[in-house]
Order: sequence, then structure tokens, then C-alpha cells
Amino acid sequence: VENSSLCRCGKETVRSSLTLLFTMHYPEQNSQEKTVKEYDFAEILKKSICLEQSTQASAEEAEGASLYDLVVTVPHVLDARTGGNLIAHIKVGETYHQRKEGVTHQQWYLFNDFLIEPVDKAEAAQFDVSWKVPAILYYAKRNYHTKYDLRIKNPIDASVLLTEASLARKQRKSHATFIPLMVSEMPQAGDLVGLDAEFVTLNQEEAELRSDGTKSTIKPSQMSVARITCVRGQGANEGVPFIDDYISTQEQVVDYLTQYSGIKPGDLDAKISSKHLTTLKSTYLKLRFLIDTGVRFVGHGLQKDFRVINLLVLKDQVVDTVYLFHLPRKRMISLRFLAWYFLDLSIQGETHDSIEDARTALQLYRKYLELSRGGGTDEVRKVLKGLYEKGRQMDWKVPESDTGDGQGSPKSAAVFPSVMGL
Repeated sequence: VENSSLCRCGKETVRSSLTLLFTMHYPEQNSQEKTVKEYDFAEILKKSICLEQSTQASAEEAEGASLYDLVVTVPHVLDARTGGNLIAHIKVGETYHQRKEGVTHQQWYLFNDFLIEPVDKAEAAQFDVSWKVPAILYYAKRNYHTKYDLRIKNPIDASVLLTEASLARKQRKSHATFIPLMVSEMPQAGDLVGLDAEFVTLNQEEAELRSDGTKSTIKPSQMSVARITCVRGQGANEGVPFIDDYISTQEQVVDYLTQYSGIKPGDLDAKISSKHLTTLKSTYLKLRFLIDTGVRFVGHGLQKDFRVINLLVLKDQVVDTVYLFHLPRKRMISLRFLAWYFLDLSIQGETHDSIEDARTALQLYRKYLELSRGGGTDEVRKVLKGLYEKGRQMDWKVPESDTGDGQGSPKSAAVFPSVMGL
């Protein structure tokens, strides 16, 4: 059976359907007419099958018409033992695939607690009330991106980078380790920002030893960000920190990792800390503003840091010196060894300091650009081969400083102005 709809614009839409049962529709008789019009059975059957109705059907091209596409389904997967759980099917558009894979297509993906995987579009809209019950169906207007401005407008104001009070009761201006940005220094898209993050452990890893002697991790350790430092990447005050936040936490810290983080017991406690203590939300707002502004972050091991911090940053916004000074299928090189080899700097002597690490990463990036301009890719590869050869000779250990003052290389004190000097 074909159902035909004729729009006022003249467009005819035909839909096919299979119908096995028909209701007989007999013509209405006009009571004023004296004679009764006769119809044969075939004619009545035809009119019952081919119904004619006057409806306001709309064509796609008709003025004012809107078409909606199904883009998200959220079914409830039933489970008598656990009560079930929600999963999501999301139709990911062309923009994402063009940016990530260089192809132009749309694809449905299944999202649940454990994985994300592509699925067929039929699975996304297929339900069975015995185990898969639809909870949410989300439709989006077709071609809405051509009619509306969908550019993300940053909801976070630049004021988040200005001066803020510390949660620490003992914090004094004389203890300041950073200088907030002035209005004239507000970052722009493409500006460099040196960044380093330090973490503490909230829960230790739980593991068991198998009978064959191998270790099995039952529960991985839980890390929490404890310090975020951002330094200026250009301008007269290049290298001067404008964010140096210690993150207050109410959870029990089981390991401050002081040797690697520089965080000491009490640094995150508002009652006794002398650091600039903030909330995680406050620091997140600052980082989110910088990310949305489009700055380029420079640091060592930044990709891992952002993953632990749980912030998504586009790859072209991250300059990670771990990968700049790395040859394929070779070991990753520490920031300390790179600083000694390329910059003649002695850093991370007794412990790590995020300001020092962020500054050093900026200098290494400048050095990388200098090498690239000098001889291109071939020159950089030649230099990296020499780096790896030297590293193997020294077993990747930096020699002890010979300056005698315990402060490392003379360069370490003169490259950037001090905070208090400004």
C-alpha cells in the first residue's frame, strides 16, 4: 500500500506500508436526497483501501518547516541483580572525525562505564522492553549549525587570573612565589605558558601476588593534584610565575611524594600552611580559562599531567618537551638530564620545584626552536643522537654541581628575574 501526501507547495511524498486488515468505509448518504446512490462492492473496497484525507503535510523545502534528526539515545539496560545501568548511544559528527582522523563521516558510538566503541546506527535505535528500555531520545534540528552561531563563548571571565585571597591563615605577602597577571598582560591565543603540576597520593595501590610469582593490581593508586604552577612564556617578565596554587584537600593524604613533588606535610592544610592555598575549583577555572583562550602550554610530561588533572586539551595546545627531545623506540629523558645537557643547568637537586621545572621546560622549547631553525629536522636528529650517546655513557646521571654553593649551575640564578625583585 502506498500512502501519498500532497503538500501545498506541490511536493508529493509517497510512503509504502504493508497492511493486512482493512476497515470498510461506506459512503455517507445525504438525507436530503430522495434517491439512494448505489455503489458496487469493488468501488467501496477501493475507497476503503485508498483513503483520501486532507491534512497539512509539509515538505522539506516548504517555508517554515523544520526537520529533526535523532542524535542521542539513552537506554536503561535492565539487570535483576544490580538494578541495571544507563548507557548512551551518541551520533558523533563530521567535525570530530575530520579533526582526529582526517575523514568526513558520521558515526554512532556506544558509551558506558568501561568503554567507548563504534556501533551500527540500527543498534542505537533498537529497543526491547524486556531488557533495553529507552529512557532519553535526543533530537537536534537539521542544519542548525548553518542557521545559528554555535561558537563556544567562554563563560569564565579573565578576572579569575587576577589577585585572590589565600585560604592559608599564615600566608604573607613576603612569602609570595608568584605575581598575578595585570590586565595588560592577559594571555591571547597562541601565547606560551610554562606549566608544571605536582601530585600527592590519596590511596596506595592494592595488589596481590599470584601463585606464579607475578603481581596483580586489584586497585590502582589514586593521585590528586596538589600544586599547579604557570609562568609567563613571553614578554618582559618571561619566566615569572603568575599562578602558583597549592590545592587544599579534605581527603587523607597517604604519601606526599616529597622527593618528587616538593610538597611537604602541612603545605595543604589551611591552619598551618604558608603557601598560597586555593580550592580545586578555583584552580580549575584558571586552567579552563587559559585552555579556552587558546594558549599553548609548555612543560615536561604535560600530556600525563593533564590526564591526571582530568582536563581535556587539544594536542596543538600542548608542547611537551618529553617528546620534543625523544627518538622513536628510545627511552624518555628526564627534565633534569635535558637541562644539564642543553642548558648547563643543575635542577631538582634534593627535590622538585614546579616553578623551576616550568621555567626549564620553556628554555628547552626555546633551545629546540633554535636547533630547528639552525638546521631543520636533520640537525635536530643529529643533536638527539648525540644526546642519547652521552646519556648512555653517563648512565643518564647528572654529575654533581661543582659550583660549591649548593645552588647548581650559575645560570640557574640569572636566567629569569626573581619574583621579589619585581
